Amino acid sequence: MKKISEFIKSLGFTFSFKRARKAFVLVFLFALIGVGVYLFYEFENSESGLKRIYAKEVSQKMDLQGKEIIKIYKKDVNEDKKLDYVFIAGEELRSGENELNSVVEMYNNVDFVIIDGQTELVTTYETGKNFNSNVTLQVCEDEQDRYFIISDLSGNISLCKLVETEMQDVESSSSIVDIVKNTTSNEFLGYTIYTKKDAENSNIVNVTIDNFSKEYLGESKDTKKLDFTEMGIDISKYRETYLRDKFSEFELKDTNNDGILELVAYQHILYSLDDEVNENKTLGIVETIFNIEEDKLKFNKVEVKIQD
Repeated sequence: MKKISEFIKSLGFTFSFKRARKAFVLVFLFALIGVGVYLFYEFENSESGLKRIYAKEVSQKMDLQGKEIIKIYKKDVNEDKKLDYVFIAGEELRSGENELNSVVEMYNNVDFVIIDGQTELVTTYETGKNFNSNVTLQVCEDEQDRYFIISDLSGNISLCKLVETEMQDVESSSSIVDIVKNTTSNEFLGYTIYTKKDAENSNIVNVTIDNFSKEYLGESKDTKKLDFTEMGIDISKYRETYLRDKFSEFELKDTNNDGILELVAYQHILYSLDDEVNENKTLGIVETIFNIEEDKLKFNKVEVKIQD
């Protein structure tokens, strides 16, 4: 130990607890700064962080007229190699007047907006719809087109597409078409669902669906038998959906692997009566597939089944 002490002294280093504390504090501060920078960087690149950054940039380019940006992306959606702003915005309807002590329940009068990253031209489509707070905006593309799907879990949907239009044969501009609105001027509803339990086995449910003459839905006169016996689920604890003719979820999906997206709309058949149940909250689905042709939805097929 004596030799080690003499060696340290020969280096000109004098140990003291005061210096050790200072060194520890400095190391701690540098570590704290490092963690802070890392967390700030992570926040900036998170969905919430990017939303705040993009929303501030958008506010300098257009007047949102009191509406709040709900979802926003920066993507090149018009193939000019410049990132465009793509977002939805709406009027917040909160559970209370105090913003800090309330949550957003609805977004009223939702708009879909694209700001050209090169020209800063603003293209706005007023959906005229109100969406629940769980509304999402998805950008999907296939071999032919790019689509923007705005939907919530209560059956509200706008399926949009950006198209080029010619103005005065000189200038070209963009416009947004709503494929759902082109399909029907009425509310976009699904099949009306009827269920009846089997007389011999209460875990077997017979399901029939009726399109009630909706032109965009095909007829289905068959009764589908759904057998939940092997799932070990007590069907008596489930009720028939209250949303008898409303879609629950939507997705754009290439269902036949041809490189072209179809719109798949889902309706849940049974809901659990137990609020504490998390798994198997819903049982059975009506899956309706639409082709997208000439900016309209064309019925492809419908299937009543148990979820995979």
